[in-house]
Amino acid sequence: MREHEVARFESVGDVRVVSIVEGDDEVLEVRQRVTGPSALLAYGEGEHSLRVLFAPAAVPGLLRAIGSAGSSSLAEYLAAEKNDAVDLMDLCDARGVAYTFVGIGPESGVQCRPAM
Repeated sequence: MREHEVARFESVGDVRVVSIVEGDDEVLEVRQRVTGPSALLAYGEGEHSLRVLFAPAAVPGLLRAIGSAGSSSLAEYLAAEKNDAVDLMDLCDARGVAYTFVGIGPESGVQCRPAM
C-alpha cells in the first residue's frame, strides 16, 4: 500500500488533509480528515474522516470525470482547495462512476455505503 498526502489546508482552526492511497489490490482510495469547527458543524464531532474507494474497473471513469472537471489528475483535482472528497463524490455521482464511501468519527462510528 502506498499513501501520499496531496493537500493540507488550514484556516480559522480547521485542518483538512487529503491523501491518495494505492492499495496492493489495485483499489484506489481517497482519504480526507477534517478537524476543527467545520467538522463539529458538519458532522457533530471535532474530527471526521471520509474515505472514497474505487475498484480498478471504476478508475478509467474516475479519470474521465476528473478530466471533465478541468484537472489532469486526481492529485491535481484534490490539491485545489475548492475541491474536497464530497465534491469528488458529487462529480462521480453525476458521471455514473461507482465508488464505496466510508465515514469514520469518534462519536458517529463507521458508516459505509458500498458501490452499487
